Amino acid sequence: NCSYFKHFTPGESSEIFEVTTQKEYSISAAAIAIFSVGFAIIGTICILLSFGKKRDYLLKPASMFYTFAG
Repeated sequence: NCSYFKHFTPGESSEIFEVTTQKEYSISAAAIAIFSVGFAIIGTICILLSFGKKRDYLLKPASMFYTFAG
């Protein structure tokens, strides 16, 4: 029932609204998600190395990797 959308297509020949996803968008979204997970993993490695031997200079790159992951 598309009675809500009657004002978009007046008359008897109203077409059914179809929702389609484009393949290019889903591929790019998957690539961005993979890069985001990779940046989060690299940030976690930097934090673990920082806390292990008191290397405080690794916290700034870790924060940048987490920012890129977001």
